[in-house]
Parts: sequence; C-alpha cells; structure tokens
Amino acid sequence: MHSGNMRLNKPFSHVYIEEGIMQHPLCTRILSFFPHAVQIPVTSYKDVFSRKGQRSSVQIKSRNLILAEKKDHFLYSGSVVCHDFDERWFYYCTNVLNCIYDCAYCWLKGMYDSANLVIFVNQEDFLAETAGMLKKHPVYLCLSYENDLVPLENITGFLHSWAEFTVRNPGLTIEIRTKCGNEDIWKALPVSERIIPAFTLSPDPVILEMEKGTASLSQRIRAIRAAAENGFHPRLCLDPVFAVPDWENIYGSMIRNVMCEIDPADIRDISLGTFRLSNDYMKKMRKEYPHSASVQYPYVLHDGYYGYEENKKRKIENTIRKQLEQYVPGEKIYMLENE
Repeated sequence: MHSGNMRLNKPFSHVYIEEGIMQHPLCTRILSFFPHAVQIPVTSYKDVFSRKGQRSSVQIKSRNLILAEKKDHFLYSGSVVCHDFDERWFYYCTNVLNCIYDCAYCWLKGMYDSANLVIFVNQEDFLAETAGMLKKHPVYLCLSYENDLVPLENITGFLHSWAEFTVRNPGLTIEIRTKCGNEDIWKALPVSERIIPAFTLSPDPVILEMEKGTASLSQRIRAIRAAAENGFHPRLCLDPVFAVPDWENIYGSMIRNVMCEIDPADIRDISLGTFRLSNDYMKKMRKEYPHSASVQYPYVLHDGYYGYEENKKRKIENTIRKQLEQYVPGEKIYMLENE
C-alpha cells in the first residue's frame, strides 16, 4: 500500500517496556506522561529498535517510545568530527537514543533504521560509571550527542540529575547541546562554570527547511539570554553551517541579531564548522531521503567524510569567523581544523 494511504498512529501511541525495568521509579514516572498509550512488554529494546526492515523516513511520522535498561558502555570517546574544545578527556553518553526533533541532515538517520525513541531509565548506572572514571582523570562529557535532552527534561529529569552530580564532582564538566527554546530550565538548574549550555544556531530559513520541530532563532536567543541572566556562560554552535543561497548575508544577519540580544562578554566560546557526514551514513541517507536537498547536495568525499570541497569550506568558515570576530576575540572561536 502506498504510504500516503496508510493510517498512521499518533506519535508515542505505543510504549515498549523492557520487562526487567517495569518497576523502576523512572519508568513509572515516564509512563505517567502517556496515560493513553498502549504498553507492550519486551525482552530487549533491540527487539523493537534494531529489527530489520524499518524505514526511519516513514516511522518518523508515528514514532513510538521504548523504555529500557542500558547494560554497558555508559561512556564513549568523542568522535573526531566533533569539536573537543581542547579537552583531553572528551566523552559522550547516550541516556537517550534518537532525537525528538527531525533535522533533515541529522547523522542519526544514517546510523539507525528506526525513528523510535529509546530512553534508558537506569540513570544511576551512568552516574556510577562516570564516578569511577573521575577517580582516574577529569571528564568532559557531552550529554546531548545522540539526542536533545532539554525538550525531554520534563519527563526524564536527566539534566537535573547530571547537573547536581556535576556540582558535587569537581573533575566533571558537562555540555548540554540543544535546539530547544525552553527558557525555564536554565532558571532551574544549579549554576556552575562546569555546566555548559550549548545552543546550536541556524538562520530561520535553515531552521524552517532543515530543522523540523526545533525552536525558531528568536526562541533560541531568548533561551540563551535566560541562561546568561541566570549565571551560565553559554556556548554558541554555528555547526553545521550550510552553503544555502546568499549564505553570507543570511548568516551575517543572524550573527548581528544574536549579538544585539546577547552580551558577547557572557559568551563562553563559539564552535564553527560546515556540514560533514561519514561516507556510510551519507550513502544510507541518500537512499532513504532522495528528495532531501541537504543530503543530496554534491558534497566531496575526503578521508571517509562528505563535506564541501576545500576552497568552499574555507571560504564559508573564514567569512563567518571574520563576522564573529567583530564581537568576540578570535581565541574564543573553535574551528575543527584547528583542533
């Protein structure tokens, strides 16, 4: 049957629950937010999330929730295509698999066949693993690597848990990257120099075309301002930047808009980088999303990663860097090639 004629369930109409965690307090809490969902017990989340024959492009329209227990690998070493901000002990964790948003260019679409959301409820084990690692060396931990935890905070409480743990453990620094416009969370979290709100910034034309479901630029700016006013030093992430038509003026206008609303002195630093994606993920996404302009663009393959050809990449990054340097010192701007 043609997908356009299929009757799709509403998002999160079904919740799959691993049998071993049905009595976990966080499982109970999360289920209370979905009182009308059909609850389906499963032996392992992989039976649903990793089954063959799934298509994320179809499933995204009626995605479901999976509650599970993470058994191992609570922390991972950071990827070479991510900014590490000169941090030696750079890690990320996956409290949640997949993201509530639907960004056209998201690498998760190349990584997973499923669009379903997996929440690992055993937060205590993530904290215990981190505590053990902190006995060996400091840890710089990215929390929102395969997800955006901010729009999920109301049901999970993960960020409050991580923030309170960070305050108690001086060797830990956490980064919370988001495209969410929630202002209240930055008024509620404990404030620390080692808790870094990191806001992905895109011009509104890019948001409308490529970042479905995310906050508008003005909403993100208000969230940044709320974080700064409550004592945080936000990170701004112009990453990825896309060579959309008239990109120089569009991104330049965005930067001026942001800097008029946010005191540059409150900004911790800025990450800058153009779009890049691994060869394997790109092949999969081009097959699954044949009409996606951000995926089907004729990128160049270099060292296993697709991106803009070198001259174009340098022109974009250098131009935007100069625009940023009108407001912040150059040492606050991190570019991937310089790390």
